Amino acid sequence: MNNVESQMENGLLVVREIKPKQRFCHWLGICSFVLLLVATVILALLHFEIIPRPAKKNEFEMPEFVGIKTFLDSVPQEAEAQTRVANKLAAHLTGVRSKNEISWKGESQNSFLENEMKLKNNALVIPKDGLYFVYTQVIFTGLSCVDTNAIQLTHKVNKYSDSEGDASPILTSTKTACEVQSKSAWFHPIYQGGIFQLDKGDVLSTSTTDIKYVDTNNGKTYFGILAI
Repeated sequence: MNNVESQMENGLLVVREIKPKQRFCHWLGICSFVLLLVATVILALLHFEIIPRPAKKNEFEMPEFVGIKTFLDSVPQEAEAQTRVANKLAAHLTGVRSKNEISWKGESQNSFLENEMKLKNNALVIPKDGLYFVYTQVIFTGLSCVDTNAIQLTHKVNKYSDSEGDASPILTSTKTACEVQSKSAWFHPIYQGGIFQLDKGDVLSTSTTDIKYVDTNNGKTYFGILAI
């Protein structure tokens, strides 16, 4: 009897059968209304920040750079402490902008040379054979891009080996600034890092284009190595 309804019409009892399709549409309408009501409530809670919104990720930041940046940010403090305890070879150099190159310093604030690591002719000299993590960061910045063509910013770490007889890049990265004319200041960080087998006597140096755009304030630009 659940699918039968009756009513009085003109003094007569009329009995009608409720078709399954009509029942389905009836329940579908109820479900749609409930879902719409729930969605409206959730949107209202998000709007008034009763429910916290999910954190937004920087869609322009590559995952591998995030990992390198996280490591690099911790190097000056953690690497120095670990190398002193474990007697490992390590160096962390901060950069000073000069006329044609970045001048690396190993005795300034937040920089160090540990356990036979040497800085000679603005380059690191490897004292022992082994695996090393080599890393570097350079910050390029400018006040505007007015009347300026596109600028190719490049930073390299080069290795010189007696066996090879010439310097060759082991880390290289390039970014482009001022592709569009703008009065706004611009900012381009370059993070690089990798593990390499190095031999005693190998020399690591850097080469950088457009030195005038390099920001060396507060240790933002650095170059280092850590024995593994």
